[in-house]
Amino acid sequence: MATTKRKMKFTLLLLLCLANAATIPTFDLQDIIDQDSISSYVTDGQITSKVLATLISISTSNSTKCQKCKDRLVLGQSLALVRPDLVPGIWTQWCNSTNVSTPATCQQTYGRNTVKNSGTGTNFVNMLTVMDPQSLDGDYYCHYKESSACPLPDTPEVDISYMWPQKPAKAYIPPESSNSTFNVLHISDIHVEMDYTIGSEANCSTSMCCTPHSKNAKSLPNGYNFTKGLSDQQILSLNFYNSSYIDGQFKLGKDQGLNSSVWEPAYGYGFYECDSPEILINSSLDSIVKYQRQNNITFDFAIFTGDLVDHDEIQYVGYNMTVESEEVVFNNMKSKLQNIPVYSVLGNHDTFPYGELAQEKYGFSNMFDWNAELMAEMWADFEWLDWNEAQYAKYHYSGFSVTTKRGLKIVSLNSNCWYVKNNYAYGNMTQDPDSFGQFEFLVNELVEAEENDQRVWIISHIPMSADILPISAKLFASIIERFSPYTIAALFNGHTHRDEFELLYSTNGTDSSLKTGETLVNNVWITRAVTPWVENNPGWRYYEVDSKTFSIMNSFNYYTKLNETFYNNGDEPVWNFEYSARDAYNIDWPKTNPLNASYWQLVAESMKNDKQSLQNYENHAKRFSPYTDDCVTTDNCDWDWCYVTSFTVDQLANCYAAEKVTPPSS
Repeated sequence: MATTKRKMKFTLLLLLCLANAATIPTFDLQDIIDQDSISSYVTDGQITSKVLATLISISTSNSTKCQKCKDRLVLGQSLALVRPDLVPGIWTQWCNSTNVSTPATCQQTYGRNTVKNSGTGTNFVNMLTVMDPQSLDGDYYCHYKESSACPLPDTPEVDISYMWPQKPAKAYIPPESSNSTFNVLHISDIHVEMDYTIGSEANCSTSMCCTPHSKNAKSLPNGYNFTKGLSDQQILSLNFYNSSYIDGQFKLGKDQGLNSSVWEPAYGYGFYECDSPEILINSSLDSIVKYQRQNNITFDFAIFTGDLVDHDEIQYVGYNMTVESEEVVFNNMKSKLQNIPVYSVLGNHDTFPYGELAQEKYGFSNMFDWNAELMAEMWADFEWLDWNEAQYAKYHYSGFSVTTKRGLKIVSLNSNCWYVKNNYAYGNMTQDPDSFGQFEFLVNELVEAEENDQRVWIISHIPMSADILPISAKLFASIIERFSPYTIAALFNGHTHRDEFELLYSTNGTDSSLKTGETLVNNVWITRAVTPWVENNPGWRYYEVDSKTFSIMNSFNYYTKLNETFYNNGDEPVWNFEYSARDAYNIDWPKTNPLNASYWQLVAESMKNDKQSLQNYENHAKRFSPYTDDCVTTDNCDWDWCYVTSFTVDQLANCYAAEKVTPPSS
């Protein structure tokens, strides 16, 4: 009864305020509750009409784009605190009536969540209840979620050094390497496309091709036929497909007939504008197993740095598809890799709705418990984690800490906590910058490791220079600096689909004079993807790791030329060695030294000063894809130097500005 009375009191006051409001009012909920005589005859339709009219008036006002965005957030928060059920419908109507986005995007952004559609309207409402629209929360939200409506604010000075003790003298000196090594596999960004359809449109106008709903917006020219010039056997081979990839045998897909209306057909093993068909994933895993057998080597364990689910348009991504994708990929890994433990993180696509993850402390985490529970149960069943480690992952966003048989500690983090597309990341940033508790968890693990002279690897999905909120990236960088070089042996990411590295410096400087060996802190290994999306050849790698320090001594990188599978009569892809990191750049480097930040600093300098070295880097980044840029005769790759010498979002933006280079469009 009290809740109903509160809602009635609020709704009438809201109507009264909106009727003549020149600016968006703020509400004292206690004052609303204490009123004695409030009419109970306010309908949902009246509230909707008045709030919608106010939203439209904000859009047509003379305020700046930034102020309009914040005004909408203030209004939305006022309604969400008492009538959250009305917000999705009202904001969807506003979005459609003002042509802010397409109807599909409006529905996805503001429409209520369902199990069939990865919409984020419910998450938007939840965010409104915990954010401060007039603070950094609103600035960041309006910049990243509302098409730069507000300028990106300066990153505040937020200090979390209270979390750790003073750095001891030993922590400034890295341990010395031994004379023995072991091997570790690294896989990332598989992105299984569950509805991959051979013969469907691979040259599509939508964001994801090779699906039943993919199409090219343009009509085919008269007489156009993609099969022209192909032999009957080549045409027939386009239909060979067996999703289970058993013994390398293929069968004719009875329902996968070629479509004469397509510009480019989806081939059996994939295409450059599409995510991975299951057959490509299993081919990559089989190539790993085959490589071990032929070269008589073993992998102590593997790391997987995220993204199991595909990039399809959100209206085609449902809860069941998300769960199925996660289960299929991890089951295939276990089936192929057998007894090799796989320590994993979740990527921005590995959640439902897409990119969303709520803090445990704010009361919304039950919306996402299913995912952490699914991961914990699978990883425990596969014996990748023991019971205690799995229990921690279950109740901590799927993150965990594990100590391997050799003594290396691996800390797994869920980078969706800081992802710019995660609505929950915009809640109470200034007052509670570690609202997910992951920084505290990481620091505690590092403090313990430092005290025990234990080395640590940190694995997460998204690099701190890409799609991460600046305040979070800055805090993470401060942690890495505090515990390098003695405790943190290596950092690993995925997400970009490119083969890359990044350097962290102890200064925020961005010009070349400041990027010297004396200021180096650490480096991050960003690995290649299995998926060819977008315009990369599929690949995987493994590391040669020092047995004592767990520093990376070398990486060995493998790939397949996807375009060679298009007309090869159904033959399996050939996975070839591409390069080793120690030999690729002709750097004079002692054989006994690890490939640490000092090594990669020399590579970065080579890239800046030598166009051929830059081309070499870009070739590896895209694995000699047909779409690899020309770095020698054009300036298309000049942004690479800023990228590899930046660790955080701010550092990368500052470098682009200082060097006057244009970042890539995507």
